[in-house]
Amino acid sequence: MAVLDVATHAIVTVAPGDSLKRAMSLMTNHRVRHLPVIANGNLVGIVSIGDVVKLRLEDLETESNVLRDAYIAAR
Repeated sequence: MAVLDVATHAIVTVAPGDSLKRAMSLMTNHRVRHLPVIANGNLVGIVSIGDVVKLRLEDLETESNVLRDAYIAAR
């Protein structure tokens, strides 16, 4: 069997300038774990669910640290 026979034909993609929120939304709504990044009709990268989770965790950790520092400074 050829790859073409089992490949998804309706591919969901993002552009390099799209937001992380858009990528997360597309992954959730289309139930995909990878999004090809397309610029000028060419594949320039792939965003995986692991990439998204890693960045979100880093953002949440930074936010948590800022809030903790603000709380300590306000005491």
